Amino acid sequence: MTTSARLTILSGDGPLVLVAPHGGRRDAKRRPWAGGHLRVNDLHTASLTAELATLTGAAALINTEHDRNDVDLNRVSEAHERVPWFLERLAGLLDTALRRHGRATLLALHGWNVVEPVVDLGLGCAPGEDPFAAGRAAAVSPAFAASALPRLVAACRARGITATVGARYPARHRENLVQLFTRRYAEDGRPLVRALAALAPFVDAVQLELGIPLRWPGQWRARLVAACADALPALLGAPRPATEPPSGAAAAPPAAPLPRRLEFAGAALSGLVGLDAAGTGRLLLFPAGGDLVLFTGERLGRTAGGLRVEPSASGGLALRCDGPLLRFPDTTPFLDLETGLARARLVDGEIDLRFAPRHAHDGTAEFGTITGSVALDGVLEPVTARGFVEDGTPAGPWPRLRAALDLGDGARLALTLGLPGGQASGFLCRDGRHIAVAAARAALGPAEAPLARVTLELELADGSRRRLAARALHRLPVIRARGRAPVRVEFAACCLDDAPAPDPAGWLEVGGL
Repeated sequence: MTTSARLTILSGDGPLVLVAPHGGRRDAKRRPWAGGHLRVNDLHTASLTAELATLTGAAALINTEHDRNDVDLNRVSEAHERVPWFLERLAGLLDTALRRHGRATLLALHGWNVVEPVVDLGLGCAPGEDPFAAGRAAAVSPAFAASALPRLVAACRARGITATVGARYPARHRENLVQLFTRRYAEDGRPLVRALAALAPFVDAVQLELGIPLRWPGQWRARLVAACADALPALLGAPRPATEPPSGAAAAPPAAPLPRRLEFAGAALSGLVGLDAAGTGRLLLFPAGGDLVLFTGERLGRTAGGLRVEPSASGGLALRCDGPLLRFPDTTPFLDLETGLARARLVDGEIDLRFAPRHAHDGTAEFGTITGSVALDGVLEPVTARGFVEDGTPAGPWPRLRAALDLGDGARLALTLGLPGGQASGFLCRDGRHIAVAAARAALGPAEAPLARVTLELELADGSRRRLAARALHRLPVIRARGRAPVRVEFAACCLDDAPAPDPAGWLEVGGL
């Protein structure tokens, strides 16, 4: 092993070469978080790559310190202009493998910041109907695609890891490192780039986009390592033809879930669940102790990895989530995602919740109750909470305030209000009837904590008026990249000011101020 200019280089005897271009770490002291636009370095890919190299006897080129916000080593032009010796080291490792074995397999390891145990294999081109049939634009040969890839996919799926080919990250951007091993750069005017591209006929290159559980140390990473060891003979170029492709490998992608948002608030546990039209699912749990538990998955169909939200026979919803979750020590990780992820740990979760509406309804939103249980690392807790379900993606003005609160006297409020002093929409639910909100005004807390205390004045369509005040119990501030400027959004499980105890009444959301 050698370390040169913030790269770790591992020598190996076989035809396998591993590269981790984003394994560095941002220096928070040198580059404070500006919000929204800094790219996250791939936490734990460096140590995972070294572990795989030791197991397989592979050579490896690992970025251990370069911040990808300064130089992105997965971008051909950027690496060539800023860190050319990265490409020189890669060419050297591949040249050694080719002289010894006549061919090489290159695996580029990347981080995908979803909590689902998933790997997406990028071949440098968009997948066709049969993902194991490589065309002329691919960075792998047809023989490799038809033999080694099914072996790796089957080995992952046998261990509970979702494995896809080009479903999310096909590595087809012209600047992606894997593109060096397609036909794209064969006539490039830069000698170093052209020399690497000349190796393409003898190299099968695959990008592995790895979900968080497969990178963090623990049982899921061990499963990935075992899957790679199982598929190693095929990856090294001595494949056996698969008797049949892995089940469902070439099937059409599942239908995207119905967009849906579920909020619940209880003394022991509060939470947010969201499914959008693109198939992204999020589950956030807020235990009474002040920490945060998270699941995320993308392109999920009606099953989000371990997350499932389905209609129940009684007109409600059934939610289950089984598998790995991330647990943070506080509720602020989304102000600086890289720093937040570095403080998180994986836990095993088993979540079984049911939403029952208060009454039959024909609208897109309704209040009800949540019952069920949550087990984290084997510790089971019963759950009883107030709930609110909304179909579709929340719409309305921006900036805005949204509220879903139980007012404690048999009435419940769903409100979307443009800020400042904009249009209001929503309803007050009482005795099985929805009374529309005609107008509303809001007074927020200070800019750094706008939901610390919120006062609402409401005018309803029946002419009645309501005034209420709420304060935050669990705050979740988030920085979102939206357009040219980052936007801060804050969610909070709140209790009413006149509540006898800190019993959450529901959720507030404010953003875009």
